[in-house]
Amino acid sequence: MSHLFKKLTLLLVVGCLPWYMHAQITSNAFFSEQTVYPNGNNDPVFYYADINGAQLSMTSVTSSTFTWYAYNGASGTFDNVVQTDAGTTMSTLLTIAENGYRVEVNSGAGAVDYYCWNFVPVIQLDSIGVPSETCNNVRLTAYSKSKTLVYYNHKDDGSAINVDYGYLWTSVPTGPMDQEQVDSKLIAAPTDDTEYSVEHGAKFAPSLTPGVASYEYESIAVEASFEYETEGTADNEAKEGSAPLVVRFSDSSLGKVSDWEWTFGEAGKDFVPDPIFTFQKAGEYPVVLIVKNLDSECESETAPEIFTANELVVKVPNAFTPFSSPGQNDEFKVLYRSVNKFSMVIYNRWGRKVYSGSNPAQGWDGRIGSQKAEPGVYFYTIEAQGFNEGENLKLEGAVHLVVN
Repeated sequence: MSHLFKKLTLLLVVGCLPWYMHAQITSNAFFSEQTVYPNGNNDPVFYYADINGAQLSMTSVTSSTFTWYAYNGASGTFDNVVQTDAGTTMSTLLTIAENGYRVEVNSGAGAVDYYCWNFVPVIQLDSIGVPSETCNNVRLTAYSKSKTLVYYNHKDDGSAINVDYGYLWTSVPTGPMDQEQVDSKLIAAPTDDTEYSVEHGAKFAPSLTPGVASYEYESIAVEASFEYETEGTADNEAKEGSAPLVVRFSDSSLGKVSDWEWTFGEAGKDFVPDPIFTFQKAGEYPVVLIVKNLDSECESETAPEIFTANELVVKVPNAFTPFSSPGQNDEFKVLYRSVNKFSMVIYNRWGRKVYSGSNPAQGWDGRIGSQKAEPGVYFYTIEAQGFNEGENLKLEGAVHLVVN
């Protein structure tokens, strides 16, 4: 069968679907949605501002008998006949209650049933509360006194399903509760004072005014963190340097911190927000900051940050610009500390030596003899020896000579 023939056949079949495959109950409701039966095969739910004047309609393409039934809560079935219209193509139910309805449409070729549910929502949002709070978690809950609306899964087990009015949370500053659509949630305790707001029943707007509530939450949690800057070392962001290693620590913790405890490994402690500490001897030092909110008794501790104090430090750049911006990165030279002996040899890509030196304070200016070296990749070998026994470094790598 050709693709064209298949396509034409499909169109003809779809076009020949029975009228009742497309039919449904209609209403003058201000809002409608589908039920959420677990097994699917859902029905329309209609909402009205006033049940007086509410009406339901059903049409047929051929003359039919329409029989309307109301839901019987006692039996869990639609067996209460409320209206019958015969020999017509349209039937309208003019008087309805907040209930479920079934309409049976019988055209003489067989009967087909259609269902719907009808409600008058009443929105009443009481407040936002915090039923539980710890240093780690906070539960936020929207307390609603909105009218309870219930329909039943008559197509399966008859279970009751509450209509969801809908929630939408926002917060300032933005946090984990922002844009949530639940009535209650446990979240990580914020470290900032936060204004929480929730809107209830917004799906019914503008016919009904949503309920709105807000809550000013005063934080009790803290979260420890810190920053640092090593003084007089090769790299200001390094966690290593030559002993004595001087480091400026600064507290960057979140929350209402009122107490600090710094532990610098076995080197000592301090109890101020921004200490300056000197690691006198070579070694590795795990630094930990503990912060507390003395009012709430909440505390937080950082993971250990390892600082290394060496006697010998050599750091090598990976690029330099010898012929651009004089005075700025125009020599290839190391940053160093506590170097007793030093040698550096630089080769071009063919292995020819283009520079050698034994003074770490001096570097290569990018020239070979009196000529400017070609831009590109060069290779270095550096050997350094410290003042202490066993302090030796051998570094090999590439450096890029860049011409801007």
